[in-house]
Amino acid sequence: LSADFEDGHLYQAAKGVRQAVKPWLMSGAVVVGVGNIYASEALFRSGIHPNRQAGQVSEHRMRSLSQHIRDVLTEAIEKGGSTLRDFRGHAGRPGEYRNAHQVYGRQGTPCPKCQRPMRRMVQAQRSTFYCGNCQR
Repeated sequence: LSADFEDGHLYQAAKGVRQAVKPWLMSGAVVVGVGNIYASEALFRSGIHPNRQAGQVSEHRMRSLSQHIRDVLTEAIEKGGSTLRDFRGHAGRPGEYRNAHQVYGRQGTPCPKCQRPMRRMVQAQRSTFYCGNCQR
């Protein structure tokens, strides 16, 4: 969440990367803490399709992605994370960020931006949720 992360860090790190942007984000090599749920949410907010090669994402979109990663992580921390099954936070309560998911777990439901059905695909053995209209 440091300011260094905003200054073109993702764009520079992605140069020449042919891997899809979502698994690349989740690898931990570039940024730590962006798991499956948070990657899907940040990519949706940034309008980036999760299958796009990381090295082909424009600098403008990567800067937007950096900001949205910070926003999603900050919101998730404030809400105690995302509880999907049996996770409990430090106070023994489930994470409330699950109620703020815009895309994760919403396959077939209307996109909050364009109302078209949300989609699901599998990347690196993980479910990825996205809007085929809003994320290009």
